[in-house]
Amino acid sequence: MNSPAPPSNGAPPSDLIADLGYMTLGSRFRRLGERLQAGVAEAFRSAGYTVQPSQVPLLCALREGPATVGGLVTRLDISQPAVTRSLGQLVRDGLVHSSASPHDARQREIRLTQQGTSVIDALDARFFRHVEAAVASICAPPAANLLAYLDRLDAALARSPLAERIAQASANPPNDMQSPDT
Repeated sequence: MNSPAPPSNGAPPSDLIADLGYMTLGSRFRRLGERLQAGVAEAFRSAGYTVQPSQVPLLCALREGPATVGGLVTRLDISQPAVTRSLGQLVRDGLVHSSASPHDARQREIRLTQQGTSVIDALDARFFRHVEAAVASICAPPAANLLAYLDRLDAALARSPLAERIAQASANPPNDMQSPDT
């Protein structure tokens, strides 16, 4: 795919990330995620909460019971550095407590504090259904199956990571994508 040309008629530039299609799908998802999280963060701030939307999955996982960092990484399928960074802030904010695991002193057991439980319960009661409705409203038809598509994308990437898919596509390029050397 060739890069789209900028408009030459004085019109505002088009959305280059969208115009580049699948080439920049990750950037487009990141941008959408940032916009969605910024909206939730603003709603939280307006109500006096300092919790970041990215911390909500950790708080929800810990509401299920104490966990190790590794357990949270597995439960949420996010990187260990991201979990550790978020937990550090949650500890500083007094929402979670970290202590040596009673089962293995080499591991830390993370649990919600009473304040953490109160905060996640309040966020759940006050925001979760409203955020769900607001996001669902922008995913209305014809994109009603957006979550199914995202599930399919997640599963496909778990089976065969994008780097492998890129290597496969590079090994068998369509005629119009072959390198100039061939």
